[in-house]
Amino acid sequence: MSDEPENYEAQLAQIRASKHFVRDRVAAGSWRYDIVYSSIAAVIVAGQAAPAPFNVLASGGGALAFGLLWRGWADKTGVSVTGLSPKRARWVAMALGALFAVLMLAAFYVGRWGEPLWALPLGVIAFVAALGCSRLWLRVYRAETEAGE
Repeated sequence: MSDEPENYEAQLAQIRASKHFVRDRVAAGSWRYDIVYSSIAAVIVAGQAAPAPFNVLASGGGALAFGLLWRGWADKTGVSVTGLSPKRARWVAMALGALFAVLMLAAFYVGRWGEPLWALPLGVIAFVAALGCSRLWLRVYRAETEAGE
């Protein structure tokens, strides 16, 4: 223990400054990131209409690309975020995941019924949904973390 009295206000100010730093790094957003993210999502969805093993390659390659994108963003910002917190932002991510599941099943269905061209509009829907939800997630994240102060 030191002989100096503890300065709780200074410590709280440091904690607040750290929270601001993390929030600003995470919520800065990047259109390049969003475009790449949305493109990967579109390929994964539309790729489900392809015959095996190409549909599996679309899924596996997309998952690998998502992982590399996440890693690159974490290296760039110094903050690793999964998208599942805070609470309201989690619902944006989960809704997007549910939409992707439906779109992937639809693409798989049309691909097996000999109508693979329908995968193109499904991929476009996935691209637009990923882009919109990515931007929405950033706004919700920023609003929720600012409200928690």
